[in-house]
Amino acid sequence: MAKPIRVGVVGAGNFGRRHVTAYEARADVVLVGIADCDLELARSVAARWGIPAFTDAANLLDACHPDAISVVTPAQHHLKATLAGLERDCAVLSEKPVGMSVDEVEALQEAERASSAFVVPAHILRFARPYVAARDQVRSGAVGQVMAVATRRDRGRGHAQLFPGVHPALMTLIHDIDVALWITGATASRVTAWERSGPPGDQPVIVWAQIEASDGSLWSLRTNWLLPDDVFPIDALEVVGADGMISLDLRPDLAIATSRRRGEEQDFISDVTVAALEAEIAHFCDCVRKAEMSPIVTLADAHEGIRIAEAIVASAKAGGLAISLQP
Repeated sequence: MAKPIRVGVVGAGNFGRRHVTAYEARADVVLVGIADCDLELARSVAARWGIPAFTDAANLLDACHPDAISVVTPAQHHLKATLAGLERDCAVLSEKPVGMSVDEVEALQEAERASSAFVVPAHILRFARPYVAARDQVRSGAVGQVMAVATRRDRGRGHAQLFPGVHPALMTLIHDIDVALWITGATASRVTAWERSGPPGDQPVIVWAQIEASDGSLWSLRTNWLLPDDVFPIDALEVVGADGMISLDLRPDLAIATSRRRGEEQDFISDVTVAALEAEIAHFCDCVRKAEMSPIVTLADAHEGIRIAEAIVASAKAGGLAISLQP
């Protein structure tokens, strides 16, 4: 049996604990430590798994020398923790957004080039079976030339408290930006967006973006943080092609109705936060073992998504000003 991969987790919050659980379930992984700026929280998680606790990524890396780390901190701290990993030639699975700006992602790209390690951006929908199936159908030509992509990602009011200072375009809409990029293989050429703020402060809680893509398709992407927190989140995807349409929602069912085949439906387990995370971590571990960058998602992909997100933020703040993006 191959030598187990030594892994540390940076961030002991809810999703950090999910990473810990997913790693712990793998026979080819040994958890070596967990870090969080809240040391007592880190210790409470570490005690359950019998691993040491630290206050930050650098301390964990220097004490435990892991082969890889997951960065699951608040978004504002992703850059520092990921740079710490790359500087020590340690592979990093970084939750989204990998950086808060294009400049931050470019700093990561520079550090990655100087390192023997790499970053896998945790764009989890690229590992979720319904989204993979939808993308495979589109890429197989099932709907013909893609004409439009529409998404919705509706979340609870608690998101404004959970993610203070992080624009929804970077926190939730970034998923759909990445899905549109991934499914179409195109990028944005022109962005127009609007936002509305709401209680408890002046943070945007609604963002609607209209995007003209380089392949001529139109993308309509929307998110809101206004649902009651006890309501199940609502996600949806539609891809309209010259020969038909594919639609997906969080149930999730994938409905296919095109001129090239009779209508059919495929049922999937809702695995976006469970099986998809397991698949994402399995892929990351495979990349670590092979010492190879991911063929599924890279920093270049994340850079393009952040570039579009920045344009959405700028357009929305300017009241819907159209922003042209150069390739």
